[in-house]
Amino acid sequence: MQNPLLPFKILALGPFTLQEKRDHLQEPIRIDQNHPDQVMEKLNLSLSISLPQNLCRWDRLSLDLKRFKDFHPDSLIENHPSLKNLLEAGRFAEESKTGGLADEEIYQRLKKWPGLPVEIRFEPTRAREEVSSPVDDILKMVAMPGETPASPPGGQPFATQMNLILQQILGQVFSDPDFRNLESTWQGLQFLMKQAGADKDIILEIAPVSLNTLEETLDHLTVSLIDELPSLVLLDLPFDNSPRCLELLEKAALFSETLLVPTLCWVTPKFLYLDEWKELGRLPFLPHYFDEPVFAKWRRLKESSSSKWMAVTCNLFLIRYPYGPDNRSRSVHFNESDYLWISPVWAAGSLILQSLLKTGWPTRFTEWQSIRLNDLALHMIEGDRGIPTETNFSEERIDQFIRGGIIPLISPLNRDFAFIPRETTAGGSSLSYQLFLSRITQFLFWCKDRFEKDLEPSLLEERLKRAFSLFWERSGNILPRGFEVSATKSKPDQPTLVRIMIDPSRHMLPSGAKVELELNW
Repeated sequence: MQNPLLPFKILALGPFTLQEKRDHLQEPIRIDQNHPDQVMEKLNLSLSISLPQNLCRWDRLSLDLKRFKDFHPDSLIENHPSLKNLLEAGRFAEESKTGGLADEEIYQRLKKWPGLPVEIRFEPTRAREEVSSPVDDILKMVAMPGETPASPPGGQPFATQMNLILQQILGQVFSDPDFRNLESTWQGLQFLMKQAGADKDIILEIAPVSLNTLEETLDHLTVSLIDELPSLVLLDLPFDNSPRCLELLEKAALFSETLLVPTLCWVTPKFLYLDEWKELGRLPFLPHYFDEPVFAKWRRLKESSSSKWMAVTCNLFLIRYPYGPDNRSRSVHFNESDYLWISPVWAAGSLILQSLLKTGWPTRFTEWQSIRLNDLALHMIEGDRGIPTETNFSEERIDQFIRGGIIPLISPLNRDFAFIPRETTAGGSSLSYQLFLSRITQFLFWCKDRFEKDLEPSLLEERLKRAFSLFWERSGNILPRGFEVSATKSKPDQPTLVRIMIDPSRHMLPSGAKVELELNW
């Protein structure tokens, strides 16, 4: 018999591009783990960033992002000809000054430097002393509220002038909302890829989507994925409690139920009518709060049959520190204005992958002592306490979230790791069970597609037992004693009815719940 091979495939849907292609919906793109940058090249990522007036001759900066590294300031400068040219001019000025070249000679050479976006300023020493004092120079570089910083005064060394321009350009890039959203999504994907490593039994695919294109994308994928089912779908879009978002959550749940594939999505504090999670303390007992009229659509979703195929997470996390004193770039030192937050669906997906790689099954991701996200960046809350997630939830609130159908990402104070201690689905069932059920169902379909047609029921039973035994061995386990399969045919012209019952060990499924399936063969 052919050795059963059923890779674990994760399909990630998110804002991987800025362009919304409604006319030709993007098919999922498979990531080559040996050449991960190819996926970015296929999407032709580009954006244009507005620059402050009077900063330089450019009013906008066009960026082409072709590699994961292009989100780093050093690579961004290195791969942008104009920024690299500006950096090299600054280095020339600094090295020339160190080498003893006169300021006027450096100035004359910089004036002839091709392609500089700034006018190099130079004032003889005597003129500078007459015109301004050091305090005046500092004041000129300080932006008052509502103003942009002035261009570097002529009294500044040439290299400093170049660096100040580059610092302000990088500050604009790394505070641009479009750039930050792109980086957050791609950083989340890269984090997931690191968990997968080079394992050939794990397949990662992505498809660009936005809140505006999600509905038609799911309609398209429902048809196109039917022969190439994923094992798990990650949906990296921020959902709140608006009518439109709840409609899209219902759509995502129906999509998952149709394909029998769990989907992970996430909600912002606005889902609970909060601006930030730190305001959670003013809310009552969450299960009672969800009984209020404003959550009627959420309750309707929770009560639907499709809700057990969707899991909802919350609490963003940090992968890197902001660029600045704690995370310096080599080329130009600048201070990033805010933290880069990553969606919790990437955290949950990473934990599920860890479970798969460590145990052979994607079901034990809540065993946080051994399955957790390590070496995360920290931010400060409650004074001097560091944490890698947006906030810290109490045990009581964690329990309330779970009862409300939401899985919070958790981190203890002053530790650099995060985990999921308990799990659920939107409908209150077990996500681990749905992952297990989906895996078994897809393997049954795998057998149906590869077995000979019109097998006698007894031979079909034998083949299925052998196939499932090999499948279990491939996961590093043996077939459970509580595995039963039967194949019966009531009439010669009727299809064979296959029944499978699995009573898995808690090593495979922590809840120990039984799985029963019926399929017309």
